[in-house]
Amino acid sequence: MHKHELSTPCLVLELSRFEANLTLMARRAAAAGKLLRPHAKTHKCSQIALHQLAGGNCAGISAATMSEALGLARAGIENILITSPVVGADKISDLMRCQSLCRECIVVLDNYENALELQANAAENNIVLPVLLDLDPEMGRTGVSFEQAPELGKAISALPRLCLLGIQCYAGHLQHIPSATQRRSESQRLLHKGADIFKLLRAENAALRIFSGSGTGTASFDLQIEELTELQVGSYCLLDSEYAALEGERQLNFNDFCAAISLMSSVVSNNQSGHVTVDAGLKALYYTPDSPPLITQNAKVMPGWRYEWFGDEHGKVYYSGEKPVLNSKIELSLPHCDPSINLHEFIYVTQKDQVIDKWPVDLKKR
Repeated sequence: MHKHELSTPCLVLELSRFEANLTLMARRAAAAGKLLRPHAKTHKCSQIALHQLAGGNCAGISAATMSEALGLARAGIENILITSPVVGADKISDLMRCQSLCRECIVVLDNYENALELQANAAENNIVLPVLLDLDPEMGRTGVSFEQAPELGKAISALPRLCLLGIQCYAGHLQHIPSATQRRSESQRLLHKGADIFKLLRAENAALRIFSGSGTGTASFDLQIEELTELQVGSYCLLDSEYAALEGERQLNFNDFCAAISLMSSVVSNNQSGHVTVDAGLKALYYTPDSPPLITQNAKVMPGWRYEWFGDEHGKVYYSGEKPVLNSKIELSLPHCDPSINLHEFIYVTQKDQVIDKWPVDLKKR
């Protein structure tokens, strides 16, 4: 089946570009002596996670939520890092279940009260729970401050049912800073502070072996941080308009990675002069005005074409040249991968425009 025969709106992944992105990031990390821990929050698809592991040089897979982690474990993934604190009886119960399904399920924590709760549950289940100390990279979302981290790290190390393996310092707020110079400066400043904490804790606890952090937007700079052991890159495998806009508004590349996923839409009305209406609105993609979808063909931006939001079910497409006929297929780049993919049930996989597979978006909470 040709991709233009798919029922729209739908997600389409071009396998060759996807695999090229995986290879590029794996080679760059390996050359710097680092491992990858790709983040499943980007795609919420266990098949993509399995491909990332098969691409090599991976410590495991990252997950933002317990539902993602459980889905990864059920798909047979053996090493998982949950990058947000797990709080509450229901989620901690799921964490214990996840521990029974895989070889190593690591969780971050930033609070001693949470540590005590995890310690009690680990004791009840007769396990030792691997954990990372979550550092706040001056973002204020999760994590303990750099100043308080040594004390909390020592307190966690004293709990017999928790095994402190290292630290996490993920600066999500830096990933889309337009200036590469500023992204580099801020990321390296914060990771050097994290490295100081890592060395301090490791001097007292030889079991510490993980310093996890970084992201797609800062990876090329963060590879230079000697103490960093693994990178939580996410969007690199698919890419979106937000990352592409960091280098130029009218192209779909970022740091040599290329757009591997798009949203296929259809023209449903062409009665107006100057624009047509497509079946892709807010229910099909997450819209960000600063980085709107780009009209593409084979991952190349079509000059003179422009998309505007036109309602929950519709989008407005301004075209160049001949007016598109009814049911014409129009491909859109994703403004932001994570929430856009979360709106869909499947990702259609293509090779040279032919549909060869269909991967379920099976890690989102239903």
